[in-house]
Amino acid sequence: MISAYLLANFGGPRHIQDCETFLTTLLTDPDVTRDRLPLILHKYLFTFIAKRRTKKVIPLYNAIGGHSPIYQDTETLANTLSSYLHTPVIPFHRYLPDTHATTMRRLMTFKNSRIVGVPLFPHFTYSVTGSIVRCIHKYLPEANISWIAHFGNHPEFLSCTVNHIHTFLQSHNIPENDCCLLFSSHGLPVKYIQKGDPYRQQCEHSFHAISQQLYPIETHLCYQSKFGWGKWLSPATQTICATLKTEKKYVLIVPFGFTSEHIETLYEIEKDYLPILTKRKYVALRVPTIYHSVHWVKTLATIMQNSTYMQHPKLIKSSSSKEADFAV
Repeated sequence: MISAYLLANFGGPRHIQDCETFLTTLLTDPDVTRDRLPLILHKYLFTFIAKRRTKKVIPLYNAIGGHSPIYQDTETLANTLSSYLHTPVIPFHRYLPDTHATTMRRLMTFKNSRIVGVPLFPHFTYSVTGSIVRCIHKYLPEANISWIAHFGNHPEFLSCTVNHIHTFLQSHNIPENDCCLLFSSHGLPVKYIQKGDPYRQQCEHSFHAISQQLYPIETHLCYQSKFGWGKWLSPATQTICATLKTEKKYVLIVPFGFTSEHIETLYEIEKDYLPILTKRKYVALRVPTIYHSVHWVKTLATIMQNSTYMQHPKLIKSSSSKEADFAV
C-alpha cells in the first residue's frame, strides 16, 4: 500500500531575490550541465555563469510579475491531489534548496513505508527526472521510494492533452481546419541523446500519439530553450516560427512536456516566439499548460495510481550507463 506520494517539480524563483540561488543551484547540477571538468572546477565555472546570467533574467521575471508561478502551482497541486487521493502528497522543488529540509522532514515520517515519486515531467531525461531521483536518494538513501519515470504515452495524459487543446480551440472559435499546432518541448543537447538519454524518443512517441488523435489538424514538433554551446535537438521553435510555411490562419504554440507555467512559457513563448509569427501575418496564440485543464487533477491522480513504478538505480546516469531500457 502506498503511504505517500512525492510530487517533484523544477522549482522557480518565488521573488526576485531567489533568482541567483535558483540559477546557481540549477547550473551547478552536473546532471544538467554535464562536461568533463572536475567537479570543483565545474561548480566554480557555472557559479560564475549563473551570477552573470542572473543579471539578464531578472528583467524577464519582472516582465512576468516578479516571480515564477511554478512554486505555488506545485504546492496547490500537491494539496489538491492529497485531498483527491486521501493520501499525503508531499511537494519537492528541485532547485529551491531552502525548501528541501521541509520536504525531507515530511518524507522521514514515511521512511519505513512505501513512497511513490512523481516527477511532473511527461518525458524522461537524466538531466531532469534523473537529477530529481539522485537528489532525493542522496538525502534519504534508505527510503523505500519507487518512481513514475515518465507518463508521456499514458492514455490518460494523451486524452487530457487532446481534450485541453480542443477546449482551447472551441473557446477561441478557432476552426480545426484552419489552424496549425507547434508542440514546443524543452530542448536537450544532442550529445546527451547520443549517450543513451531516451528523451527525444519519448517526445516523438508522445507527439505522434497526440497528433493521431488530433488529425487532420496540422502539427509540428519543435524544441526551445537552448542554453550554452553545442548542437541541440532540432528543429528549434524559433526557427520553425521564422520559416513555417502553412496556409492556415491560426498558429498555436502548445507547451509540450511543460506541465506548469514558468518563464519558458510565459516569457520565451509569449514574448520571443509569438511575435515572430504575428509579424508574418499569422494569428498566433499560446495554449496554456496542462495545469490549467479542468481534467488535470483527475488525470494525474489516475497516472499516479496506475503506472509502472521503477527503482532509482535505473534512473540515475552513471559513467557506465548506456541506452535506457525504458525508452517508450
